[in-house]
Amino acid sequence: MHVKCMSHGPAAGRPAGRTGIDNLMNRIASRSLLAVVVAGCCSTAVAQSTATLVTDLSSSSVAARSDAAEALARRGDKSATQPLLKALVKEPVASVRAQIVAALANARDPAAVPGLVAAMKNGKADVRAGAARALGLIGDGRAVKPEIRALKDGAPIVRREAVEALGILGGKAIFDPLAAATRDSDSRVRLKAVTALGRLGDRRAAKPALALLHDRSSAVQSAAATTLGQLGDRSVVPALMAIVADPKTGERFGVRFFAANALSMLGDRRAVPVLIKGLKDADPYVRASAAYSLGFLHETSAVPALMAAVRDKHVNVRFRAIQALGALKDRRAVEMLCRIVVNMKDHEDLREQSAKALGNIRDARAVPALVEAFKDWDEAIPKNAAISLGRIGDRRAIAPLRTLMATHKDATVRLAAHDALVMLGEKPREARR
Repeated sequence: MHVKCMSHGPAAGRPAGRTGIDNLMNRIASRSLLAVVVAGCCSTAVAQSTATLVTDLSSSSVAARSDAAEALARRGDKSATQPLLKALVKEPVASVRAQIVAALANARDPAAVPGLVAAMKNGKADVRAGAARALGLIGDGRAVKPEIRALKDGAPIVRREAVEALGILGGKAIFDPLAAATRDSDSRVRLKAVTALGRLGDRRAAKPALALLHDRSSAVQSAAATTLGQLGDRSVVPALMAIVADPKTGERFGVRFFAANALSMLGDRRAVPVLIKGLKDADPYVRASAAYSLGFLHETSAVPALMAAVRDKHVNVRFRAIQALGALKDRRAVEMLCRIVVNMKDHEDLREQSAKALGNIRDARAVPALVEAFKDWDEAIPKNAAISLGRIGDRRAIAPLRTLMATHKDATVRLAAHDALVMLGEKPREARR
């Protein structure tokens, strides 16, 4: 069984083959440093009492202190809060300090707030950053002012954590400090600030986000484009259109992809000509994003261009074009989609998406091809073909669906056939699990 598509913001349903943009997204997206993952804790430490673990925080052994901090982080025991705060400022090893911060954050103990606020004045930058991170996760409003002050810390790592923490803490007081942080000298601070502004949903954020469309960091530019899409302010459409239409590549590579996605979020038809042109862009990711956006905008004038894009040499562009044609429910695409769904030599994600699209279009001409797709080796294709036949509602599908429900080796396919029969007005016996 192949790896299925993962959701990605508005452009959901990517084929597994999109490694390039996945890597790009991993670099560009604001990956939260606030998500504390505790793993690998030794079983011996886990079995110990909290009191024993607290004692081990003062051990001369780095390994013992590390194991104790990890175990406490996993446990989230509030009775350990004060010992952990003391250990945080005394611990000489940075990796152990990080584990102590994880323990404090996971406990979500409001009693830790005063100690963590005090720790934000510590001489070690990683201690200040860890305290800022933990305060954000605890979510206590008393942390807002200290986090705002931390935006002027000399260490970029502290400012990054403070910006992200403020985005979590929320409140009316954080808008202006976050807007100011979009002008920080550190690109990651700017990225986190504009991302946090997008989560706030305050349309005043459009102004600083627009300015960042021309930031020297392509990652910041891309985050700004996404924020502009999230804000829902259509006054920014011309600026985003200009980014998508920009023929330059290099530093602006990822930005144009995100700008096209932002246009789909905003739902403004002024973008249609630029997006149709984008289907022929030199950048395959821009072509893919343009195809998705046109489907999202329900722009039927784009059907001929989207049908041409189904023949693109890049599988993800083809996938997005098929997805868009399904969203548009235009019958001109039926014959093309039927050819794809039965072509075993074509990419399995394209066959699956074609089956789904035919169900959206609901044209009876697709029945023979969808029945033929029951023979596909990938269970996702007969499953979706069955569902689409149910949606189309043509009774010619009843006998093949009964056979599929009785004979297919995969339980999910049998269940899909059962559900399709129900949609067709039949009363089949329960599908074999």
